[in-house]
Amino acid sequence: MEREKAAKGILMTAMIAVFGIFGVDKFARPDVWLGWMPPWLADLSGISRETWLMITGGIEVFLAAALLFPHRLVRRIAAWGMVAHLIFILTQTGVNDIFVRDQGLLLSAVALAILL
Repeated sequence: MEREKAAKGILMTAMIAVFGIFGVDKFARPDVWLGWMPPWLADLSGISRETWLMITGGIEVFLAAALLFPHRLVRRIAAWGMVAHLIFILTQTGVNDIFVRDQGLLLSAVALAILL
């Protein structure tokens, strides 16, 4: 039981850090992230890629903060939200080094969601 608790704590810390840091960084340095926003988003919705970037950053910060919330159901929903977010990202990146990193994050998010 202690090992499971430690594993859950490590996964939560990692996912909070990644989603929190990447989310905040989208606001701090949007120029670094804008190239990763698919052009079709603006065509589909009429919302600029810059705005979509801010929405994405906000979602990432929200999901990270939700993992800090002391209610198990909120944490579980946040973890599954991270899974959905990462699946969407993986459909857009193509197979490259970022894909491999995000695949590891996806599996970590799935493990966390199962543990919560």
